[in-house]
Amino acid sequence: MEFLEYYRIVRGRIWIVIATALVAAIVVGVYLVIPPSSYTARGRILVHTEASTMTVRVGNNVQTTQDQGFWYTLFQVLETDTVRFRAAQEAGITDPRVVDKLEPIEGRQLSRSSVAQISAEAPGSEMAVKLTEAGMEVLRQAWDEFRLAHIKQISTELNGVLAGVQDELKPLELRMDSYKSAEEAGTPSDRLMALEARINSLEGQVQGGEIELKLAEDRVVSLRELGRISGTGSMASAYAGPVTEELRTMRKQLEELQDTLTAMLASRTEEHPAVIALQDQIADLQADIEAVRTGQVELPGPPSPIEAQVVDAQLAVADARHRIEVLTSLSIELKAQLPVYRTRAEEFDEFAREYDKLKTQERTVLAQFDQLDAEKRRLEQTEDIEILDEAVLLPSGRTPVKSVFLTVAGILGGAIVGILAVLLLHYVDATFKNAYEARRLSGRRVLGAIPRTDIVMAPLSLADAPEFTEDAMDASESTEDDADAPEPTDGEVADGNGEEGS
Repeated sequence: MEFLEYYRIVRGRIWIVIATALVAAIVVGVYLVIPPSSYTARGRILVHTEASTMTVRVGNNVQTTQDQGFWYTLFQVLETDTVRFRAAQEAGITDPRVVDKLEPIEGRQLSRSSVAQISAEAPGSEMAVKLTEAGMEVLRQAWDEFRLAHIKQISTELNGVLAGVQDELKPLELRMDSYKSAEEAGTPSDRLMALEARINSLEGQVQGGEIELKLAEDRVVSLRELGRISGTGSMASAYAGPVTEELRTMRKQLEELQDTLTAMLASRTEEHPAVIALQDQIADLQADIEAVRTGQVELPGPPSPIEAQVVDAQLAVADARHRIEVLTSLSIELKAQLPVYRTRAEEFDEFAREYDKLKTQERTVLAQFDQLDAEKRRLEQTEDIEILDEAVLLPSGRTPVKSVFLTVAGILGGAIVGILAVLLLHYVDATFKNAYEARRLSGRRVLGAIPRTDIVMAPLSLADAPEFTEDAMDASESTEDDADAPEPTDGEVADGNGEEGS
């Protein structure tokens, strides 16, 4: 259809278009008159750098790192129901129905800075401002509580770790105490080192004794040769025999007493009565040996100088041999104890490694507790989140310009809806509107139509009327079909068979 045809259709039912436009204008007017259902207030907070650090437990270590998801976590805490309910309580909103309808408090970081924007909605303007201020304060408290709860969780985990370490360490400490309270001084490793050092010292003394023995034997040979030349060799031999034998016996007793004293001093002090008595006995024996050696005892004849030298040389040989025998015997005895000492030292070293490992873990866990306590005190004494700007009410958005725009848009929208409704009614209406539609849709010739009463026509005389013939009517209908002429009249029509149509 052409534009004029649409125009005629819309004009025929223009009241529908006017009605829809009027209804839309009324709806917009009511919307502008009714106050808004909620108001929004907005404030700003400043987040210090310390707030974005998080104390975390990595393995068995506690460390403070930069939290990459800090803002996401902070806003998650802000949007929780706990913060919303606490903020509503702080703001004085006690009606449960109003509290349940409150939207979560929202937050947004401003341009990747340390400032965040906090906004809240409420049914009243004053209520929105109070809710926003309470939300910022509750967020600060909730964030500290969140951090403290995180520290408490880590502390709980560390308590479990510490309890396990101490359970494993307790029997080891008892064993370590038994090592420390043993009669022998030092640990098995220390005793092994001391034993090896003593064996090395004895072997060195044996080598030194062998050298002294060789020198003493050479001196005896030299002195005897000298005595033989001077004619006193036989006397020296007769004198040196009993003296040498007696001194050898006394020296052997002295060595045994000194060994006994050394063993006794390993477990007793010098003030012990037994130690003092043994020392006195050794002193007496040393005095007797000196008296025999210097000739202060009764022996056959006074010795000559060469005889005295021969006696001293023979005594040196005897002493060297005896010392070598004693040292060698003692070294063999100590070497026999080496396997036992080594086994004990290896067991102790393995035990000590495990003990030191557990003690290190215990000290580490205790140090981590100190670190958590320091972080807890910092949170209690400082504020990581600071309120930068107090909450202010945002405009509702219903400005005069916006009101005019909404009114015009509502009227135009209503008119468009009305036009569409008119066109829809026209296309769903299946009745004949005029003789043209009746002939076109039925495919039959129209013989007559009821005249329209809403059109005033001038009267015509019979003289002015054209001759109405069947040929003229056919020609007229053919012309109307080709030109798609507008409809002539409305009303009921009858076809050539005399049937009534509408």
